[in-house]
Amino acid sequence: MLTKKFISFLSIIFVFITINAYSQKTTSEERKTLKQARRLLDNEKYNAAQEKYQKLVTLNPTNDEYNFEAGLSFYLSNKERAKSIPYFEAALKNSKEDTIPELYYYLARAYHLNSDFDKSKEAFYKFKPSIKKNTLAGRNLTNETDYFIDKTEAGKKFLVSKNETIEVTNLGNNINSEYGEYAPVYREDKNILLFTSRRKNSNHSKLAVDLLPYEDIYVAKKSTDTWELISDENELAKHLPKDINTKKHDAGIIYSSDGKRLYTYKSDKIWQSNFENNTWTALELLDKTVNSSKYNIPSVSISSDGKTLLFVSERKEGLGGKDIYQSSLNADGKWSEATNLGAEINTKYDEESPFLSDDGKTLYFSSKGHEGIGGYDVFKSELINGEWTKPINMGIPINSPADDVFLIIDKEEKNGFFSSSRDGGIGGMDIYSIAPTIKRINHIINGLLVNENEKSVNNAKLNFIASNPDSILTENLTVENGSFNLISNREGKHTIDVNAENYLPQSVALTLPEKSSTANLKITLSKTETPDNNLQLMQIVSDELGLNLVDTLITPKTKTDEIAIVDNNEKNTDKNNDLGSFVGSYNENFNYNSKQINTSHPTYIELINKAVKQVELNGKVYVDFEASSSKVPTKTYGSNQNLSKARLDEAQQIFVNELINKGVSKDKIIINDTKSLVQGPTYIGDYKNEKKYTPYQYLIIKIR
Repeated sequence: MLTKKFISFLSIIFVFITINAYSQKTTSEERKTLKQARRLLDNEKYNAAQEKYQKLVTLNPTNDEYNFEAGLSFYLSNKERAKSIPYFEAALKNSKEDTIPELYYYLARAYHLNSDFDKSKEAFYKFKPSIKKNTLAGRNLTNETDYFIDKTEAGKKFLVSKNETIEVTNLGNNINSEYGEYAPVYREDKNILLFTSRRKNSNHSKLAVDLLPYEDIYVAKKSTDTWELISDENELAKHLPKDINTKKHDAGIIYSSDGKRLYTYKSDKIWQSNFENNTWTALELLDKTVNSSKYNIPSVSISSDGKTLLFVSERKEGLGGKDIYQSSLNADGKWSEATNLGAEINTKYDEESPFLSDDGKTLYFSSKGHEGIGGYDVFKSELINGEWTKPINMGIPINSPADDVFLIIDKEEKNGFFSSSRDGGIGGMDIYSIAPTIKRINHIINGLLVNENEKSVNNAKLNFIASNPDSILTENLTVENGSFNLISNREGKHTIDVNAENYLPQSVALTLPEKSSTANLKITLSKTETPDNNLQLMQIVSDELGLNLVDTLITPKTKTDEIAIVDNNEKNTDKNNDLGSFVGSYNENFNYNSKQINTSHPTYIELINKAVKQVELNGKVYVDFEASSSKVPTKTYGSNQNLSKARLDEAQQIFVNELINKGVSKDKIIINDTKSLVQGPTYIGDYKNEKKYTPYQYLIIKIR
C-alpha cells in the first residue's frame, strides 16, 4: 500500500508526464490505452496496468514515458520488481536529459532490489542534483538517497560473504498468497505453523483503511514435505482460542516454550490465552505496563521461563520510530514497567520482530538502522554480563535488499522461518524456511557401446551399481542404437556391468567425485578379449557454487588418452568416428537469457590456438559443440529449446570466424558433433536461484 507521502510524490510525476505525453503525436488507440493504463496504475491494479503498458511499449518502443510508466507498474507491484529495470533503462536511453529526473531514483531502487549495487549507487548519484533541497520534502529525499547509497556499499560486502551453508526456500502456494504472509509461529512438537495473512475470506465484508483485507491468523500442518492449511474447527481448537479471528485485525505472535500460553494481537493491543483443561481460554488483555502505547506492534517474544517479555512499540520516549522494549514478570504475576533496550539495539530508524533463543542469551531482531543491505535486515546480539552486544547482520541469504523480518530459528541457527518481501515471491511478503544446504550431486554419464570395428552394439543389457551403499541404480537397461544415459546422485565407486549376446561380459569401474559432473564414455565390447575399461572420472563439470565449468575427462586407468562418445544430432558428411582423443576444450556457464561467450577468457584463447595447431599438424580440426538451457522460462527466445539453439549457433559462428581470422580455411574446420539441450530441475518461480539453474546454462566446445 502506498503511503500518502508517496502518493503525493507520484502525483507530481503524473502531472508532469501527462502534460508531455499528449504533446506528442499519438494514435487514438495509444491515447485510449494510455488513459486506461494510467487509471489502473493510479488505482494500484498493477497486473492489469502492466498488460496495458506492455501494449503501449510494443506500439511505440522508444517512447520514454511509456517505458517509464511501464517500469512503475512493475516496481510498485512489490512483486517481480526487477522486471521494471529493462523499462526504466529503455526510458533513460530514449529520454532527453532531465526529461524525467525521477527516473534515476526508481532505476536506482530497482537496481538495488536486484542486488546490482554498483549500478544503484551510480543512479542515485545522478538523481541527487535534481532534488530541490530548499524544501522539507527535498531534504527528506536527500536523506533517503544517502541512506540507500550507504546500503549499496553494505550490500556489496555481504554479497561477497554470502553464507553457502544454509538454504532459504519459499513455502509455496499452500502457505503464501498474493496478499502477503508474515509473522510465522512454529510449534516443533506438533509440526504446526501459525502465520498471519491479509488474504480475502468470508470473515471480512469490509476492507481496512489501506484498502486491504484485515489480518487473520491461519494454521498449517506439515505432512512429509508439504504444508496444508487446517480448516477443521476441532483441529483448529487444539492450537487457537475459539473465534480468535474477528472482523478487524488479528495476528499471531508467539507460544510460550511449553506451548500452554499463546500471545496474540488485536485492537492495537497484546493479548494472552492459556491452555487449560484441553482448551484455550478466552483472550485476556496484558497489563497496561505493556499495552501503554496507542501504537503497539504485533511483535512479541518471551523467554523460555516465561519471565521476560520483549515487544515492539512506538513511544514518545523511544529512540526513533519503532523500538524494542523489555518487561519482567513480577512475583505477583504482573508485568513490570517496560524499559527500552537502549541504543545498542534500537536506532533512530525502525526495529521489528524480536526473538529470544531458548537460553535467553541471543536476541534476533530486524532493523532498518544498523548496517544492512536494505529495508529491514535481520540481526543478532549476544547477552554478555547483562548487556546486549553490538548487533551482527545475519547476512545473505537470510537478508536481501528487501524487507526481511520475523525470524524464528533454532539454537544451531540451521532451521527456522522468516518473512521477506524479496523479489521472486508469490506476494508482497512471503514466508520462507531456513535449512542446512543439502549437498546435491548429479552425475550424468552419456555412454556408447561399440565393437572392435567401432560399430554400435545393440540389445545389450546394463546394470549400473553404486558400491557404497551397494545397490543397483539401473537394472537391465536395454541399449538401443548403441547409446545409453546413466544418472547417479552418489559419489564414490560405481560399476557398469554390460552383457550382450555374442560378446564377452564387461565390467567398467568408475569413481565419481563429490561434485556434480557430466561425462562421455565409450565402452568397447570384444568377442575375443576384454579390454582395459577400468576408468576413473578425473574432473568435474561444476564447482560447488554451480557457477563455472571446468574440463570433464574420463580416462583409462592405465592410459593417458581420453575415451569419449562420438555421437551427434546433426550428421556431418565428413564426420569421422575414429578421431582419437580430444586435445582441448572450453566450458562456460551463462547467466539467465545470455548467449554471448567470453572470447577473452584465457582457456578460450588457448583452445583457438590449439585448433590452429591441429590444422597445421593434421590438415583439419574436428569441433564438437554442446549448448544447454535450464528450464527457467524465456520470453526473449520464446522457448528454452530456442535459447539453447541460439547459444549453439552463436558459439559455432564465433568460433569458426575466429579460426578464419587466424588464417584457417573454412573447409578445414569440421563441425563433427552438435547438441542443444534443455535440462535441469523444474522451474518453480525462483529464477534468482543461480545455484539451482546455472549448472544447466552452459556451452562446451571440444576439438580433436
